[in-house]
Amino acid sequence: MEVRIPVAELSRALSAAQGAVQRKNTMPILSHVLVTAASTPDGQGRLTLVATDLDIGVRTEHPCEVISAGSLTIPARSLADMVRELPGPDVTLKRLPNQHVEVKSGRTRARLLALSADEYPPLPPYQDAPFVSLDISLLVDMVDKTLYACSLDETRYNLNGVLFEPPSQAGGPLTMVATDGHRLVRIERTIEGTQGFGLKGSVILPRKGLAELRRILGTDLDGKLEIGFKDNHAVIRRGTTLLGMRLVDGQFPDYKQVIPKLADKIVRLARHDLAATLKRVTVLAQDRMQPVKLSLTKDQLVVTCSNPDAGEISDDVPVEYAGQSIEVAFNGRYLLEALNSLDDKNVLLKLIDNLSPGVVVGVDEPRHLCVVMPMRL
Repeated sequence: MEVRIPVAELSRALSAAQGAVQRKNTMPILSHVLVTAASTPDGQGRLTLVATDLDIGVRTEHPCEVISAGSLTIPARSLADMVRELPGPDVTLKRLPNQHVEVKSGRTRARLLALSADEYPPLPPYQDAPFVSLDISLLVDMVDKTLYACSLDETRYNLNGVLFEPPSQAGGPLTMVATDGHRLVRIERTIEGTQGFGLKGSVILPRKGLAELRRILGTDLDGKLEIGFKDNHAVIRRGTTLLGMRLVDGQFPDYKQVIPKLADKIVRLARHDLAATLKRVTVLAQDRMQPVKLSLTKDQLVVTCSNPDAGEISDDVPVEYAGQSIEVAFNGRYLLEALNSLDDKNVLLKLIDNLSPGVVVGVDEPRHLCVVMPMRL
């Protein structure tokens, strides 16, 4: 195999594949990237890179000059670090007889130890999935508004992802839900002409796979992508880049039972005001689980944080409220992250009592709501 490709193009290819490379040394071959050079029927050269850790997989194709076709695996991190510093404008990858690959650009020449492509595990047949087209900005917005609430506790594997609930009928909402057991976020979006995604029910998209999708898409959110489901995998394709992820095998909690339906204490306030207050009062928090106390009276909310080793801080927030007085405590960080995920200028804080979950929802966008469990002071 021998191929010539612009340094910038190869660097982009390696950047896309890097997140799927296994970092633990359980299978050495998975720390490599599979590189394949071939020509299309019309004579165009294509360089295909594949990386996988057996849970997520990335395949990306790029134009190149193919001098001789072939494939091999190269240590992903070493190749990426090297390509990043090459003088360019082009780089040549050439397989040597002694199981090495030569990397040459300008006056720079290096050799890396390669492994046989036959040892590399094949990706599932992602291309056979029935794909549905979605706006990139819509899917990314839903991911950004749910991913932060996934559990990081690997023992609670059914919470290590985002519930993907397809529309039950044409024109119905696509729903995504995430929870870590202490807070929950649900967002719904209407997708015209899409029903079911070929699924028989809801699935759980893994946190790691969604984080990798977000990294690959970056800030270029124009246009559309395709999403499909095949067996126990989700597949997302944009142009010549394809990302597959193994679905979480578990039962997601009945989130509808968690969302309070009869909150009788409803507070209207400016989202920025409460967010700024939470930032100020949590400077005294001992740790990330520090509770803040919300004392609510007519048209006034006092937010307090106490630290026995440092002192106490409180701040007043102007609100619209005419109900009974109540004191309730929440994790300040959870409340702040919920507020930051909302887009509305004004929000509603819905409460029942000091032992029931609180709901934060935008005044103009009720389809995106956040639930936070109370804490004891």
